[in-house]
Amino acid sequence: MAKRQSKAKDREDTLLKRRALYEKLGWAVVGVVSLLFGISYGYPIVAEGELARGVLTGLGYGGGAFLAILISLFLNRKLKGL
Repeated sequence: MAKRQSKAKDREDTLLKRRALYEKLGWAVVGVVSLLFGISYGYPIVAEGELARGVLTGLGYGGGAFLAILISLFLNRKLKGL
């Protein structure tokens, strides 16, 4: 007969899967926020007719927002000791 896994092992596996899911959802939210931030700054410039400047401005602001959030998450994890 096969041995059953303990309930503690099942709970641990469930928690690890849930944590991985929350981490993926968090990165998706960070990406969407950065994208929307870049679009909000670049779109008015593109609407004026300056396509290249608007796209570069949007990429700059979106990338900057992404880097700022990434650095804050990294520092938060390091200061917590994770």
